Amino acid sequence: MELYFYAAECGDAGRIRFRGNDQKNHNVFIDSGFERTYRSILSKEIVSLATNQEPIDLWIVSHIHDDHIGGAVAYIKSILSNAIPDTVQRWHYNIPRTPITSKTKLYQISSPASVDQGDLLTNFLEQKEFNVQQDISTASKPFDLFGLKLTVLSPIPLQIETLRKKYLSGEPLERNETLSVSSAVAIKQNDYSTLVDRFDLATWEEDTSVENGSSISVLTELNGKKVLWLADAFPSTVADSLKKLGFSKENKIKCGWVKVSHHASKANNSNTLYDLIDCNNYLISANGENKHFLPHKECMARILRSPSRKPETEYNFYFTHDNAILRSIFEVDGEDVYSKWNFKVHYSGSPCWSFEL
Repeated sequence: MELYFYAAECGDAGRIRFRGNDQKNHNVFIDSGFERTYRSILSKEIVSLATNQEPIDLWIVSHIHDDHIGGAVAYIKSILSNAIPDTVQRWHYNIPRTPITSKTKLYQISSPASVDQGDLLTNFLEQKEFNVQQDISTASKPFDLFGLKLTVLSPIPLQIETLRKKYLSGEPLERNETLSVSSAVAIKQNDYSTLVDRFDLATWEEDTSVENGSSISVLTELNGKKVLWLADAFPSTVADSLKKLGFSKENKIKCGWVKVSHHASKANNSNTLYDLIDCNNYLISANGENKHFLPHKECMARILRSPSRKPETEYNFYFTHDNAILRSIFEVDGEDVYSKWNFKVHYSGSPCWSFEL
């Protein structure tokens, strides 16, 4: 099994490539970054897969924000304009509302900006006769894909219902959080001037974004190797799901990787969640150049300082980008911070980072 993490700025775009129990290679995309992520990176990846006759067995689109759905929308536009063939066999996506564009109008893409991204994906799936009414939630049974097991950790059905109630009137879908970001996320500047051991981790406020709450987060497992893909999910929802699966402080889930929730936002990563996780490698999909000053150092401090962490276990933070902002996060702490808290930081200077499990 190989994991691919793409440089999607402050967005999510990942892929799993694995050898299935049918002895063939299979691919699962998880989110897709922005539309420009598709144009600059994902389009080449998809063409390469098609050339090698490898299908995209599943594409999970966690929720409707630009930085997660945009690349998938660009892929659909390429298909509708006959630029590429469609090779996606299955989609996991929770429609934010019932289709509002007729099948006849679907192919009139001369002004795609007039159609909300979430609606365009909904109507495309309806046209392809996928069951858009089948929600992906914690009520879904674990899904087996040629030996790769996928277990949904969020959202709960109520969070999908809340999303649809918000857009029942037909108002434009929220494409990003700029105008409605919760107080739990909003900060006026980055928190990189605070020392790792000076954050007050006893107090915490969870994200309240309806869209983030509707995020599809999954646990993937192949041959005993587990990966947590947390999208922008609420940590309380994920923690509850892990507990229902039998995990606890005493019986943690052992993971090869965790894709940290919401680009390492302090409001989407809690003590309770990391008390349940035993993992050395944490992937942070962010470039530091965004209005919410993500990633938050407080999130990383919470991971490093988890009371249930084994001190002898070395942690690794992997960033999908490499720039001066990201490299400044721990400057105030001095070089001793890495030995004191037993961790390393790694930066990617390429469009795609791949790791083998």
